[in-house]
Amino acid sequence: MIGIAAVTLLFSVGGGAEKAYQEALENMGKNLVSVGSKRKQSNALRGGNQRFQTLTIADSQAIVDELDSVTGVAPIAMGSMDLRYGGDSVRMTLIGTTPAFQITNNQLLSAGRFFDSLDMQDVARVAVIGSQVSKKLFSGKPALGERLLVGGAPFIVIGVLEEKGPDITGSTQDDRILVPITTAQKRLLNVDYVDRIFVQAVSRPMIDTAISQVRELLRSRHGLSSKIADDFTVRDQASTVQTMNRTQRSLTKFLTGITTLTLSLASVGLLAVTLLSVRERVGEIGLRMAVGALPVQIMLQFLSEAVMIALIGAVAGLLVSIIGIIVGVWLLGWQLALSGLSVMYTFLIALGLSLLFGAYPALRAARLDPIGSLRGTN
Repeated sequence: MIGIAAVTLLFSVGGGAEKAYQEALENMGKNLVSVGSKRKQSNALRGGNQRFQTLTIADSQAIVDELDSVTGVAPIAMGSMDLRYGGDSVRMTLIGTTPAFQITNNQLLSAGRFFDSLDMQDVARVAVIGSQVSKKLFSGKPALGERLLVGGAPFIVIGVLEEKGPDITGSTQDDRILVPITTAQKRLLNVDYVDRIFVQAVSRPMIDTAISQVRELLRSRHGLSSKIADDFTVRDQASTVQTMNRTQRSLTKFLTGITTLTLSLASVGLLAVTLLSVRERVGEIGLRMAVGALPVQIMLQFLSEAVMIALIGAVAGLLVSIIGIIVGVWLLGWQLALSGLSVMYTFLIALGLSLLFGAYPALRAARLDPIGSLRGTN
């Protein structure tokens, strides 16, 4: 029971990790590559957090215009801004971007609309807010059409994003306000560069090609010779998620060790119980053989008993693991998922172990001498 429960929980941890991986990919966007400004090489006393400011909107436009491996781009300029509505004030993440951001980064609206190319051209003071911003500033009231102050400048709320929850780093994605990138650069941040460019590849197999082409194009546009390092970074978002998932492997290895140990003890226990059963029932075995039972029938009798013990333990272990999964998901908020395939594997493991460790005692019972068994001398 304990061994099978451990196996089932191990499968559920793996299933939960896979589910979280898929959810993270869906939240970020499909086939997404992130181009970011690179940190400058400087010591801590002289500002180790400074970054190159060479990425521009023109770079993003060149990427989508010139590369056949790319289907869309969304440049962003970021900052932190005080938002004020009525008497309430909160500090949130400001993202200036383009209408393409809605598609590349899978931004769904719960109300209103996203800003468009006309808003970009007019440098309009319009905003799309995250669900957390809506809750904190508007307290559940409709936010569409309301005027709020962003860094002291009035903006009209034209859309509210659906709740997305935390990203792969655990940071919330709902505490942001989106505005046209032209508005962010000219009216709020006073910059002419972008912090990041999200690039959407045509397909998953084309991501490596897109990364190579983007790097080559940007190096050419930035005038970097072969001896000069990139002043930007290009990263596959899916690879970032996979890197984050590697941190869960220590837990998986720990559970694997427990599972192996418990199943080994269970197998030895099954072997010992079956051997003890054969030893205590020598007279019964001799009597069955004396009245005509074949050795194969004796073997099948003890082998079936071992299988029954294992399967009963498997059912009990499965029930224990289901209770553990319910507690983990509902009370502790863990990512656990039980599939029908994992249940099938659980019973196959139990059946395999019972056949493997029940075979020797069953074979030993089948080879007992009938006369010696009746006398109790075997």
